[in-house]
Amino acid sequence: MIKFFRKIRQKLLSENKFSKYLIYAIGEIVLVVIGILIALSINNWNENQKLDEKRETYYRQLIIDLESDKAYAKSLISDFEIYLKSYEDYIETYKESDLNANKTLHNLRNLKYTVMLMNFETNNISTLISSGDMSLLPQEIINSLTTYLGRQNKMVDGNNGNAKELIGMLQNASTLGGNSSLRKRLEIQPELNNQLKITDNQPQLILILEAFHLWNRNTSTTSIKRLNDLIENANATIDIIEQKLKK
Repeated sequence: MIKFFRKIRQKLLSENKFSKYLIYAIGEIVLVVIGILIALSINNWNENQKLDEKRETYYRQLIIDLESDKAYAKSLISDFEIYLKSYEDYIETYKESDLNANKTLHNLRNLKYTVMLMNFETNNISTLISSGDMSLLPQEIINSLTTYLGRQNKMVDGNNGNAKELIGMLQNASTLGGNSSLRKRLEIQPELNNQLKITDNQPQLILILEAFHLWNRNTSTTSIKRLNDLIENANATIDIIEQKLKK
């Protein structure tokens, strides 16, 4: 092809047809420019295709993350609600007649003492942020994810901060005679049991456990509300992403 164009140029020059040569030269330049523009257009199209594929992959990974978070949140809500039900049942025991320290402590010990720490594994969202690829997403998805992560981090920090305080309260209660293993051993050691006078600690132990459960109740109630808000936020974000996938 190059030889063909070269022969045309040489023929026009040899025949002193300069005006025709000039027109030809301009036409050749135009063809070259058009070829370059076509090549750039194809390259841009290929790059855009790669970005679209990468963006779609992120969309699907984000949905997986958000659905996983929703399932985890629902599981936490269920655990919190079970605890709250047991606490309400305990409160009802105060309607009993002739309630004393022994009976109250027995009722308290029947409650659950599981302190729940939250740990969401939103790996793909974190990867998006750390890699700088968040800019590939539409602004409405970025805004929704930013709100989502803000709520999630605030909730986790609040819940886990309270959980650490609650664990400290349980440790204090254990030193006052809340350790079931020690009580079991003391059953066959009446002299040692009498010397330790663990029963003298009952009033203080009851107050600590009451404070523990009140704090745990408030933490559970707050966490349930925030978890439901998070699920709602996750659903809204998933809806936006799915709309983008349909286009």
